[in-house]
Amino acid sequence: MSAYVYLIIATGCFIGELFTMEFSLSCLGVGLLVAALCSALGFGLWVQVICFCVASTLCWLNIRPLLLRYLDRFTKHVNTPAEDVIGKEAVVETAIDPVKQTGRVKVLGESWKATAATPLKVGEKCVVEKLDGVTLTVRPNKEEAK
Repeated sequence: MSAYVYLIIATGCFIGELFTMEFSLSCLGVGLLVAALCSALGFGLWVQVICFCVASTLCWLNIRPLLLRYLDRFTKHVNTPAEDVIGKEAVVETAIDPVKQTGRVKVLGESWKATAATPLKVGEKCVVEKLDGVTLTVRPNKEEAK
């Protein structure tokens, strides 16, 4: 195959990589550049295919993880609204009965299904300990009890 065909496809891979930023297409692009070099040097199709496979695989296994780790350093974890309720104070809207698994609390203006280790009455203040699906686990607010 002509080296120009490899170069055109490699250019397409590098342009496509601009939209994904996952470094998968760039690994294929590097393999295509190596195959283009082999083609320009006059090697046969099988050598070009083998060089493409080896270069792409080496890039995928060695260079891609380093680039992803490097980019990951600059990303900041953003809490979802669901994660944001953990540690916040809540008010019991519907009595929480741990045996029947019933009860609701209001946190940050939103009503959530809730459970607790001990029963809680309507109007009691509590603190959100964890989130499991759409159910909050709460505990009585110790400061309120004092």
